[in-house]
Amino acid sequence: MNPKPIDLFPLDFKDQVKSKFLIVAHMEAGLLADLILGESPHLKGLARFFNLLVLDETGKIVGLNNNLVKNAKKREDQIINQNFAKFFDSDEGKASLQITINKAFKGQPCSIQFHILESKVSFTGVVLPIYDKTHQPHSLIIIAKEEFKIIIQEQEIEDFWHLATKMITEAGISFSKNMDSNSPKMLKPKILLVEDQNSLIVKVFKKLLSAKNGDVLIAPNSDAALLLAGKFLPNVIVTDYNPLGQIDAKQMASIMKETYNAETIYLSQAGNELRIEDGWLDIHVKNHPDSVSKILELINQLYW
Repeated sequence: MNPKPIDLFPLDFKDQVKSKFLIVAHMEAGLLADLILGESPHLKGLARFFNLLVLDETGKIVGLNNNLVKNAKKREDQIINQNFAKFFDSDEGKASLQITINKAFKGQPCSIQFHILESKVSFTGVVLPIYDKTHQPHSLIIIAKEEFKIIIQEQEIEDFWHLATKMITEAGISFSKNMDSNSPKMLKPKILLVEDQNSLIVKVFKKLLSAKNGDVLIAPNSDAALLLAGKFLPNVIVTDYNPLGQIDAKQMASIMKETYNAETIYLSQAGNELRIEDGWLDIHVKNHPDSVSKILELINQLYW
């Protein structure tokens, strides 16, 4: 049985854009634009497998396909006629999306990444200018692939550990009573904080640092972090994606892992939430006074 065709645009918009997609894009839009626009059948395939959005000259969403509605977990009437850069977000912020849209309206195809803040899915793709009869783009088409992220909320973490503890108990698994209480694994992990360009690390851990906890040390930059690590011997590194210093976060993490077997977690801020990542885990917690205790609890449970 032939699959039901996907309705790419709302009914009241079809007549307005139908003729535009029959016009081959100018060469400024590039080979990809020539491939998917015009009379090529590839557009149907893209509409079937990817997420499509059409923006008018003001950046307003005037067309979309069913994939976008389904993956965004929003109704069509909640998305249509919204300003794209205001409705969606990106890791770099809404201003970054607006800059990308502005570039596309000047005739420059761009890569694009966006998401809805409360959603667990992000979209990565391209934005392409569509030309009518002038040398200026009349509208834009965004073609993106969805990527579902593992985002664990605070309650989910608590439920996970509660369930895990219950399962361990039911299985009759327990710690040996003969375990040496002076063993290094019984101590708290040593945490090395690395200052970043936006001072996020200092702001979040300000109270902890003022308490002069011997298990927590802050380095003023990534270069100093590597020097301090030789004597401090950290178990966990906490850094922003943009630490101060000549050595970037990824390179620093690699050296710390190879030299000291220390794990690195990345802390960033999105709105009023703190985001904790380590390559496979992606957790969002509210940025409030209890955030530090939650982060330390997470470090103790997962990395020590």
